[in-house]
Amino acid sequence: MPDATSTWKRDLDEHGYAVIKGVVSPERAEYYTRQAVEWARRFGFDEQDRSTWTTANLPVNINGLVNDYGVSHEKWVWEARLEPKVVETFQELWNTDELLVSFDAINFSLPIGPHARRDIEPSAPWQHIDQQPDPTDRPPLQHELTQGLLAVTRSGPKDGGLVLLRGSHKLLPRFFEETGGVKADQSWGALNYYTFTPEDVKWFERQPGVEEVKVESEPGDLILWDSRTVHWNRAPTAEQLRVVVYVCYAPRAMATEEVLATRKRCWENRLATTHWPAPFVVVPREEYGPPRRGDEVDPLDRIRPFEEPVETEQLLKLVGFLPYK
Repeated sequence: MPDATSTWKRDLDEHGYAVIKGVVSPERAEYYTRQAVEWARRFGFDEQDRSTWTTANLPVNINGLVNDYGVSHEKWVWEARLEPKVVETFQELWNTDELLVSFDAINFSLPIGPHARRDIEPSAPWQHIDQQPDPTDRPPLQHELTQGLLAVTRSGPKDGGLVLLRGSHKLLPRFFEETGGVKADQSWGALNYYTFTPEDVKWFERQPGVEEVKVESEPGDLILWDSRTVHWNRAPTAEQLRVVVYVCYAPRAMATEEVLATRKRCWENRLATTHWPAPFVVVPREEYGPPRRGDEVDPLDRIRPFEEPVETEQLLKLVGFLPYK
């Protein structure tokens, strides 16, 4: 019998990532791009005036990633999370309709270079995984989560975006065995983050089948990757603005009552989370504090979004506020 497994699911298992084409239409992708630009204008940015393409006129971010200012709960961000084919993809992935969604970040990155943004240089690679490698409460290095991003702008070779080491997700047990185990100064513990040194990366690159891949996509594509896959974010250096909505869903069954209570609190207070919907909830603002410009809290800091999302039944189920049955 022919293999009924979706090609993208085979890619995800074998390579550690997959690109699902055309999950939203080009028109919807353009809508989200315009919404992101209008949102950024509130901080002093003007896409037509390159003198505003500076840190002072952009929201505080890390390599384009923004999870402050209530952006995780902006109406347009929730609309992206609720796109039917986005949700359906994760339903197929987890084989359940009963999901929770992360209150995750966006990425708003301007191209860097003499022709574009000139106040910063592209950041160095920050290779990492978003999964604790040595948990004490569960088996280590098993598949626990698949991250996702909805790409609403084009991502070509120089347009910035996700870069990863293809196939690295299957090599982590041997990597730690051969390199002396988990290094405390590279692990964020229960925050589910582990960084790799240049020497670590060379170890992976020596392994058969491992290759650095800059994942390319068109507006409306959905990119998925295993949280164990070594990855990082590359800044755009061509002409293209980069806009991404990070989307991640997990079965509601993975959430304890404590996790559901935390999620409800985050929803009520419009707090962002990291990409984990369950069985963990990490709240960046509570871990790292509000956004800062220099030594001062950003005067534009805010908790709630500029435009509140519409509280539909589907949204409240994905929050964990309403039961599925």
